[in-house]
Amino acid sequence: MPTAVICSDEFAPLGRAESQTLGMGGIPIAVIPHPLAGNTPDEVERKAGAVADEVMAILTRPADQLVADYRGRFLRPMGKQLRQRSA
Repeated sequence: MPTAVICSDEFAPLGRAESQTLGMGGIPIAVIPHPLAGNTPDEVERKAGAVADEVMAILTRPADQLVADYRGRFLRPMGKQLRQRSA
């Protein structure tokens, strides 16, 4: 049975690092735009729609193909920087 992780783009590199640490470095990670909290119903629908095809592909493709396709994804941070709070 296929296994996958769905997370926001901010946390995909952390998800990959954790999966590698647990010996599952090729687990598929489907990414949705950050943030998840505070989204309107329309935003949630749009974000879910954007990742739906990838999730369906993950659930229906052979596991060995998924491992080969996903092992090298999200190895580095996405290049965004955390905003500093004003004191």
